[in-house]
Parts: sequence; C-alpha cells; structure tokens
Amino acid sequence: MKAGFQSSPCTEPDTAGSASAEAYAAGFRARAALRDGTSVCVRAVRADDKERMRIAFERLSAQTVYKRFFHHMTDLSPGALRAATELDFRDHVGLALTVGKEAGERLIAVAQFVRVAPGESCAEVAFVVADDYQHRGAATLLLRHLVRLALGLGIRELLALVLEDNREMLEVFENSGLPLRQSVEGGIRRVVLSLGLAT
Repeated sequence: MKAGFQSSPCTEPDTAGSASAEAYAAGFRARAALRDGTSVCVRAVRADDKERMRIAFERLSAQTVYKRFFHHMTDLSPGALRAATELDFRDHVGLALTVGKEAGERLIAVAQFVRVAPGESCAEVAFVVADDYQHRGAATLLLRHLVRLALGLGIRELLALVLEDNREMLEVFENSGLPLRQSVEGGIRRVVLSLGLAT
C-alpha cells in the first residue's frame, strides 16, 4: 500500500492481542492523518452511527451519491441505515473516518466490505467520501485498514464495482500496490484486488 499516513491509537487503542479477528475488527480504532495533515479517527462503524450516517448522506452531492450507489437517492431508509450500521464484523465489516470528538463527531467517509457469500474468501468493497474531503487520501487510508482487517478474517480478494468515469476511485485501487484484475461491462469496471501479497 502507498506510504504517507501516520497511525497511532486514538481515544481507545485497538486491541489485536488475543482477541478474535471479529472482536478486533468490531473494536478497531486508530488515529491517522490525511495527506493535507487533517487529523482523523479511523474506527469501526457502530450501531449508534445511524444519525451520523444520515447527516453525512444528506450532505453528499447528487454526483457523489450516484458514483457510490449507481442511481439517484435522496435519503437512506431506516432499513438501509440498519444494514449499514448493525454489522457482524465477520461477513460484513465497516470502517468510518471521523473528525471531531464525542457529540461533535462527524462522519466524513465510510468504507465496507461484504463477503460474496458467508464464509467465502472474496468480499465486495465500497467507499463513499464527503465531497469536501475528497482528493485528500481518505479512501486510500480506509482501504489500507480494510485490507488489514480482511486478511485477519481470511479474505483473500476484494471485489469493487466502479463506474468507468470514476477515475478517482479507480486510481485508489490502481495505486494500492496490490495485484489487480480489471474488466469492463456496461460502463462498470470490475476490479479484483488480490490480498495475497499485502503486508
């Protein structure tokens, strides 16, 4: 993965130790900095993030929403919010990038992976970054941590479906340092990242 990010414990250190891979992922928390020096926290998505996620979604531009979901949406339903925040951290893992603390904490980016089937070694990955934090390394930072968690859970490939004109996201994958395969169909690029050589 690309270098250039500094990570250290934030508020509560992550606890690899003897914890299971699922518990480690569910409790993951680290302090980091974006490329421009902005201090952020990378942490596991929590069930109490529903309101933060709703607010973050409402702040996204229509273009950013379309690039993430491939269709226009104006809000997240209660069911979608539950699905995005109530995770098992075994087959479905989510990380949030936040700024601020406690009551003032704001979600500025979210990444997740979902196994293509329970227990499979391939998972589909997706990212969304707030418009005012794009082009600052947020997705690259989240990908680095997602790869670490995926490996601990036995995942060996990450699959991403990306709109052909979403060059920013494609460059995140192409610059990851991981072997990848790509194919295109109907304006959507299928990117498969191999985690075998990730460190």
